[in-house]
This record gives sequence, C-alpha cells and structure tokens, in this order.
Amino acid sequence: MSTRPPNNSSGPLDHLALRYLRQALDTAHPTDEPYVLNPTESRVIRRTKVVTLTMAALLGILGVLMLYLPQYSWPDLFVSTPITLFGTTYALPLVTMLYGLLLVYLEINLLIAINLRGVKNIMQVCQFPKAHDAQYERHLRALADAALEKTNRGVLRFGIDPYLNLPRWGLTMFFLVNMIRGALSSLVLKFLLRRVAGRFALRQVTDLAGLPVYAFWNAWASWQVLHEAQVRVMAPLTIREFVNELYDEWGNNPQFRPLILEALQYVAILKRQYNYAHFLLTETLVHRFELQTSATLTGHFAEQVANAPVEVRRSLERLLVFGVLVDGKLSWFEKRRLRQLRRKGLLSNYQPADIERIGSEYNAGRGLWV
Repeated sequence: MSTRPPNNSSGPLDHLALRYLRQALDTAHPTDEPYVLNPTESRVIRRTKVVTLTMAALLGILGVLMLYLPQYSWPDLFVSTPITLFGTTYALPLVTMLYGLLLVYLEINLLIAINLRGVKNIMQVCQFPKAHDAQYERHLRALADAALEKTNRGVLRFGIDPYLNLPRWGLTMFFLVNMIRGALSSLVLKFLLRRVAGRFALRQVTDLAGLPVYAFWNAWASWQVLHEAQVRVMAPLTIREFVNELYDEWGNNPQFRPLILEALQYVAILKRQYNYAHFLLTETLVHRFELQTSATLTGHFAEQVANAPVEVRRSLERLLVFGVLVDGKLSWFEKRRLRQLRRKGLLSNYQPADIERIGSEYNAGRGLWV
C-alpha cells in the first residue's frame, strides 16, 4: 500500500488503515472491493518495470559483446587446446568455454541483483507483505515444498514457473533456463543467416546477430519476475474479499460446497500449488468453507455442474473465471478447459473476449471484477 497520508490530515493515525475508507467514499463500489493499485503504486510499479527491463536488456547486449569482442581483439588468447583421448587428438576451445561460463555466472548474478532491487521497490511502496499476508513466510515455505515435489519437477513437464517460488538458487535456475533459451534461439538465427547469406556472411555479423535475442530473453525473464511480484501484492486482499463474498452467499449450501474443489481440480489449480495466488486461493477456500481436502474427487466437474441449479452453476462459473485469472496468467490449458465448458452450454455469461478484458484490467492493477 501507499504510505502517502490522506489530504489535510495530521496526528498519529495509521494512514495506511484509511486507504480503503477513502476509496469507499470515492468509488461506486464501496463494499467487497478487490485490491486496486492506487496512482502512486501504479506509477512506481510502471517505472520499476521500465528501468528493470531496460537494464536487463542492456545486460544481455553487453554479455554478447563481452563474449565476442575479446575474441576478435586478442585471438591468440582464445586458441583451441589440443587434448588427446584414446590416441585421438581433439582441439577444444577450453579457454573460450571457461570465459563463457564466467560471463554467464556474472550475468546471472547481476540479473538477480537487478530484479531483486525491482521487487524490493514494488513491495516497499505497496507495503507487502506487512499489510497483505501475515503468514507470508509460511506460504513461501509451502510454495518451495510444492515446487520440489516429484510431480512438479522438471522443465519439460511444467516449464520454469516453479523455480520462481524456490529460494535464491531457484531464481538462479530461472534465469539460467531463460539464458539457455536465448542461446538456442541465437544458434537458430545464426544457422538461418548462414543458410541465406552463405559464404558472404561475416563471422562478426552472425555472432552479433544474437544481440536482440539475448536482450529479449533477459527482458522477458525480468518481466515475469516483476509481474509475479505485482500479482503477489494484489492477490491476497482480492482473494479474501472474493472468498468472503462467496461464503456469505453459499457458505451453507449443500450443493455448492462439494463442487468447490472439483472446480479447482478441473482447471488444474490444485496441481499448481507452487503458484502463490493459486495456493492462497485454495487455502482460503478450504479454511473458509471448512472443506475436507482428504476427500476423493470424482473428476466429473462438467457433468456435475451441468446438473446443478442455475444459481449454483453461475457462482461456480464465477469461481472458475476468478481462479484462472487471479495469478495474472491465462494458460493454454485453462483456455482449453473454459472452451470445453462453453461447448457443453456452460459459462454463457463469460465470453472469451470478456475474460481477456477482465484479465487485462487485473494485470493493469484495476482489480479483478468477476
């Protein structure tokens, strides 16, 4: 939250506690309001993203220049080293490889420092987690445990998202994997240039063609880190308001309660408990509705919700849309699940364009209104 005091105020009041009171007087939605970034928070987050992404992109460009320019200027230092194995001599560029590893080590650590500085700025101006999540440390440990579970391991299975929720070495792996993506993309670009230009392609041209590629992947990785920080700021209060509203309406309904975890399983929220927003949503729902997590789920949510009363169905659809958007990303799997529901005559109140618009508004810091 912002630390700026209300206008014309004085005294030892906790001005942060008056933030939502002021919003309630100034907006058309005085109750059950999700977290909305105020102008100061939005401005600081936007500026932090611009500065951090620019520095990350420039670091990527500098890394490529530092890798190749010394090789052009002092080629004698980067000659291949002959190594004999089983009677066969191989010429290996050991000096170049060691120099490249040193650059990768330095770049990753600089990227971590740049991004952690950006995250710190965002959390300070928004008073996170002090005014948002009183159990943040416990939640971080739970996220790390979930990311280390056997079913969540592996880059090929779930991508690199789980690394964001691990300790510092996890962030190191996150940036390393993105740098590997950059290296592979650069190799593909070099191959295409050589196929097109043939022998007329200068080595300097093909080597330095990777400059924008590394800059893009560095900026992309930094954007993901800062976006996750922004979501962590917005998610806790938004989730609590939504779940409280849902409980006030359906807390004692015997047809709604059994389908909550079925709905979360249907869009794989229960499988992504290394995701901060999804973990918090699941925990809040389980605690507020006193759900039994040990109960066996049927896996037939679409059929069950189709037979539920219209009012219950509408609220479950609302829960689904909220759940897939609250982490700030709408994955391909989530889109496919929503399309399946729409083909079965459900989710009629939320068209794809509406869901995209709601998600864009949320990512812009204007609240998650479903």
